[in-house]
Amino acid sequence: MITSTFRVVACGEPESYTNSNGTMSQKRQLRLQELGGWNGNDNQAVRVSNCIVGTMFGNLAQCIFYPNELVIASIRFAAHCSQGQWYQDITIADIEKIK
Repeated sequence: MITSTFRVVACGEPESYTNSNGTMSQKRQLRLQELGGWNGNDNQAVRVSNCIVGTMFGNLAQCIFYPNELVIASIRFAAHCSQGQWYQDITIADIEKIK
């Protein structure tokens, strides 16, 4: 797990899904940019370096973040193989706004 300071680029809408144990829960994607990367005034959706897209699950998915907010986030990386292809999941385990 890695903990670092990030700038919020975009926050997705919450989505419902069914857990492996059959209960309903929510998830939300959050796009984060490492500090020190590109931060010009052009359209950041098109031109963002040092950026990751992570998923928040459960209670964290209820949190709303806005572009340009600074946060400290703990992120977890996991890789798995499915049908001969490798995939990487990035989970936001904890996140806190910097005021």
